[in-house]
Amino acid sequence: MNRRHGYLLVLGTARDPVGMDRYHNQLPPIYAEHKGYRLVVGSPGDGATFLDGGLDNLSMMLARFPSPECISDFWWSDEYRKAYIHRKDAGRFSAVGLPGLDQEPDPMPGRRGFLVAMATPASPGGWRRFADPFITGISGHGGTVLADAGPEAIERLESLMPGSHIIVAMFSSEQTAKDAWAAVAPDVESQKEACGSVNVIALAGLPDDHPERLTQDVYAT
Repeated sequence: MNRRHGYLLVLGTARDPVGMDRYHNQLPPIYAEHKGYRLVVGSPGDGATFLDGGLDNLSMMLARFPSPECISDFWWSDEYRKAYIHRKDAGRFSAVGLPGLDQEPDPMPGRRGFLVAMATPASPGGWRRFADPFITGISGHGGTVLADAGPEAIERLESLMPGSHIIVAMFSSEQTAKDAWAAVAPDVESQKEACGSVNVIALAGLPDDHPERLTQDVYAT
């Protein structure tokens, strides 16, 4: 069955734990209403590993929705706007909506891993010279590309995301994602340098015993 999921990617730094707790406590029913679920909630050293590039201190969240349109419905819903009030002044964040690729597989079992590559190249052609061999390489090392979006496809929801081109790939584990980048990086080094500043981040998926994993099973198909 052909599908076109949507992915919500959020990067940022929090400075008010109380406000963030209030925000997070209100999210589960809002995600459920829009059939979305979080794949990753990570911070530096705790679920987010910055493998290449200048980013090294941001928390990251990746969520999956049935379609790109569902991301906008979620983000601008009255319920989310009420929850957002608690996060608005609790830190600095950037958020984008990404169109997924058709014919995606169902989510892998176990605690999955992800690779995110982001850049703002001098020219789109420069990005593709990096992106195409990067995708080929990580696909050959067990990765499934979930999103490959340029500026014409990215929906910028909040602030400025540090990258106009973004790739998201899923692996069977965080370590597999790291190993894939270690294997591919030498082969794409020259293309990466020609592209400009590229950031590559490995992310750990939510553990099996996380309450939202049940939600993932419900909305996987």
